[in-house]
Amino acid sequence: MACLLNTPEDIAAYHEAGEELALLEQLTEWREAAGLTKAQVAARMGVTPPAITRLERNVTRASWLTLKRYAAACGVDIRLTARREGKTG
Repeated sequence: MACLLNTPEDIAAYHEAGEELALLEQLTEWREAAGLTKAQVAARMGVTPPAITRLERNVTRASWLTLKRYAAACGVDIRLTARREGKTG
C-alpha cells in the first residue's frame, strides 16, 4: 500500500475515494432507516426510481441541492459545515 500511495496526489485521491464511499453508504442508510424503497424516495423527490439508483451508485455527480432533496425525502436535514484545516474550536 505504501508504494502505491507515494505522492501527495495519490494520498489525496485515496482519501477522497473513502469519503465518497462513506457518502454512498450514508444515502442508503438514510433511506433504509426511514423504511423507504427507492421508488418511494423517487416519488417524494419527483424523479424516477432509476434516478435514485444512479444517485446511490454515483454520488459524485450529484449537486448539493440533489443531496439535500434526497436527505429531506428520507426525513434527514443535512447541513454543510466548513472549517480551516489545522484549526480547532
